[in-house]
Amino acid sequence: MPERRRKRTNQDRGTDEVKQDRSLLLYVLLSFVTFSVYHFYFMDLWAKDVNILCEKDGKHTVGVEKMMLFSVLTFGVYKYVWLAEIVDRICDNAAEYDVEVRQDSETFFVWMILVPVLGYLVAMYRAIQDTNRLAEAYERSRQKRTEVHDNPNTKPPPPCMRGRLSGLTGSLAGRSFELIPGRSVELGRNPAEVSLIVRGEKISRIHCTVQYNGKDLGFNVTDHSRNGVFVNGVRIPYNVPTYVSGKSIVALADGANKFQLIEAADEDDRSPALGADNEE
Repeated sequence: MPERRRKRTNQDRGTDEVKQDRSLLLYVLLSFVTFSVYHFYFMDLWAKDVNILCEKDGKHTVGVEKMMLFSVLTFGVYKYVWLAEIVDRICDNAAEYDVEVRQDSETFFVWMILVPVLGYLVAMYRAIQDTNRLAEAYERSRQKRTEVHDNPNTKPPPPCMRGRLSGLTGSLAGRSFELIPGRSVELGRNPAEVSLIVRGEKISRIHCTVQYNGKDLGFNVTDHSRNGVFVNGVRIPYNVPTYVSGKSIVALADGANKFQLIEAADEDDRSPALGADNEE
């Protein structure tokens, strides 16, 4: 099925709002009174929100216009493939938000096949509720990031203090990189999206971000991967900036890649600043 990868910048990551209160009853009533016009409007917005909620899986669900075109070319088959993709993406990404969902595409189509008409309504109701759960969790996470960003206590001090990210194990073992206060550094495997390339089977495109806040203010580490980030052996929350003190050990995914966060005041030797030396 058609899909493409979407590159998102630091500015637009986490700034999209998604609808949290979709209603099956409203969907059915408005679709009826508008002679199905609202049905296509609903489906198009649904696909767009799923792309926002599930952006970490690297997939892209096409909008209604392309869905209708592909359906014509495939004699109506593609619209069911399109629905299956949406439902499966919701199911597959639920763990990232620590949310339980009620169905995948197989369950969705079992309802449609075994109980015609009514089964479709039941399947849609469950899919809508699952989407609302993910949307609520997404908005809570987005709000937390906004609060951390707006909190004056998290603002970096004058850029005279620096920290270091030292590779202990993995593809960057023995390498050391300088962290400039207030500047977020992305770690991951996709050269087009990260400042520091990390290699490994479990490493995501953008696995995490690290920001040094200055002496006595420590670091912020944010997990952007379903495979997890561990600080001193404890997994940190997904997509929430987490305070980490100096000299902490940060492990990515299965622990094959480990780093130590060191405040510049604790070490006299100078390392290359990230941005000037970010290639392996």
